[in-house]
Amino acid sequence: MAFISLSNASFRLGDNLVFENASITFNGDQQWAVVGRNGSGKSLFGDALRGKLPLVQGELRYHFNPPPSLSHEECIGHVSFEDRKANVHDTVVQSRWNSLEEEGALTIREFLSYERVMDINPFEVSANREQAKLAFDRRFRRAISLLKIEPFRDRVLLSLSNGETQRVQLARALCLPLRLLILDEPFNGLDADTREYFRIVLDDLMCTRLRVLLITARIEEIPARISHLLIVDNCQIVAAGPRDDVLLRAGVRRLLSGGRGKRHARTPMFRKTKKQLKQLNLSDDRTHTSLKQGINERLKRGTNERLKRGTNERLKRGTNERVPGLIKASPQSRDEELVRLRNVTVRYGNATILNGINWTIQAGESWALLGPNGSGKTTLLSLILGDNPQTYMNDVVVFGKRRGSGESIWEIKKFIGWVSPELHVHFDDSTTCLEVVESGFHDSIGLFKPVTARQRAAARRWLKEFQLLEYANEPLFVLSAGLQRMVLLARALVKNPRLLILDEPCQGLDDAHRDFFVREVDDLLHTGSVTAIYVTHRPEEIPRSIKRVLRLTSRGGKAVIQ
Repeated sequence: MAFISLSNASFRLGDNLVFENASITFNGDQQWAVVGRNGSGKSLFGDALRGKLPLVQGELRYHFNPPPSLSHEECIGHVSFEDRKANVHDTVVQSRWNSLEEEGALTIREFLSYERVMDINPFEVSANREQAKLAFDRRFRRAISLLKIEPFRDRVLLSLSNGETQRVQLARALCLPLRLLILDEPFNGLDADTREYFRIVLDDLMCTRLRVLLITARIEEIPARISHLLIVDNCQIVAAGPRDDVLLRAGVRRLLSGGRGKRHARTPMFRKTKKQLKQLNLSDDRTHTSLKQGINERLKRGTNERLKRGTNERLKRGTNERVPGLIKASPQSRDEELVRLRNVTVRYGNATILNGINWTIQAGESWALLGPNGSGKTTLLSLILGDNPQTYMNDVVVFGKRRGSGESIWEIKKFIGWVSPELHVHFDDSTTCLEVVESGFHDSIGLFKPVTARQRAAARRWLKEFQLLEYANEPLFVLSAGLQRMVLLARALVKNPRLLILDEPCQGLDDAHRDFFVREVDDLLHTGSVTAIYVTHRPEEIPRSIKRVLRLTSRGGKAVIQ
């Protein structure tokens, strides 16, 4: 029996049509995954199904019956990176750490409350309110139990790790009376054990009346109970059907790998809906012109031409020109001590996050910082960056200066390049790619000070290095996730940092973008002119130049050097 169907449907994105003349039926006994490379349009397809893109032709039909007083669209849940971005609206990067010391910050208990989840007006009188509350409580108890939220229900929302945030966002979605749950890259930022647990949770959910639509760039992450695949490329459906049948089709795996193993693989594509773009601080004319020119030009060029062009440019330039701006710097002296932590301990209430950590980073000696979700990796980085108030209660020395000895936080940060999910979500929707890179000179989230002509030229050189110069004037968040991360890497490198902190930098990247990103970082480290701290839950993402590992344990905040 049909659950959702598209019949000759076409949707509008700016001045362009996407998923033109799409016809497909999702049956009630099927579970689907939408798979595609970064920028392929897979997230846009999810937006189209939940009514976020204007339907301009054909039919989008929901065959399920929504609960009383709710529309079909209100019965479709959505969990993605964008949800996390909404949670940090009007906050600064340091808010996560300051919130742990403040009273009145939003807790998980409050975030998952009936009134907040269901958007209840306290002054509204409803005859069905008591019955609705009982139904909510049943969903709430199941979500809390299924996702093991109880141990941290009284913690502050902003204090959660990536993995904990994923669990809370999914729990919130499950508290709603959903018929379809769209999960956009749900395994991002999760350690191996948590990823496996999430697969079990999704398998359990798919045994209920709830239908799940998984959106991912990684075939290997698709849970066993996903029965059907829909492959997307260039905002078109290129294959759909039973999972095994689709994977056997010629070209599907090659398409998804995007030329893995080659120097460059790009699938640039805008990913915002028209409704979201209207929220940008841009004129409609500029937005529509940008979209029209950008999308048509990219579709015309195609991925293969870009791949060929990128590879040829690299071969012509040679290795010595892969790191403009850094290549002129001489290798760092290995006798120089960049970071020293002595018996560092971080506690919040009765919880010990880090316990007696000792760690020294010499110039030219890059490290991988590993550990499960919640082990304190990002907390440790926040001490080095100076964003955490407890920095000044500990013996933390960065570039020879002890934190709290009178130096400005900005005096230290000007020598540090940083990429992380925390940084990513705080940028404003209207900030252009060039402004993002230029903001690296001031360590600001957005550009609030003018840059010099020399600085602007350097920013443009870094965008050109990563083949992003053509997007310089485009808002960051209209690019695909993969290209956004490349812009943030350019921001981190633009000021010639002595220390590069990469916290889950490949989160959300497909195979091709991930391989390219890791190779770029490896090239930089190989020159010896920058030292890196690299955080990841996936060992295959660690650049080959990194030989040292600091591993944090899941209990007690201890560390092991390997």
